[in-house]
Amino acid sequence: MLLKSLQVLRLSPQLSNLIGTQTSSRPQAVKKVWEYIKSHNLQSCPTGDKRYIISDPKMLSTFGESRIHMLQLGRLMKPHFKEPVE
Repeated sequence: MLLKSLQVLRLSPQLSNLIGTQTSSRPQAVKKVWEYIKSHNLQSCPTGDKRYIISDPKMLSTFGESRIHMLQLGRLMKPHFKEPVE
């Protein structure tokens, strides 16, 4: 049996649209979300506090929050992981 974190899971349509894949393990999905954040300069904040992510329209439609603390990201991603791929 695979470790739970390494299981490949189906992703919600919103998360799939954000990271460009319909299935992924949790760690890979988190990595791809961070790649998206960094490539779109969403981590920068007027105060210079890089712990906060300023959502663009895609992030806003996926997570429903305009400003996300980096430690909230896992909690916000959790509902986007669906059943395991067999």
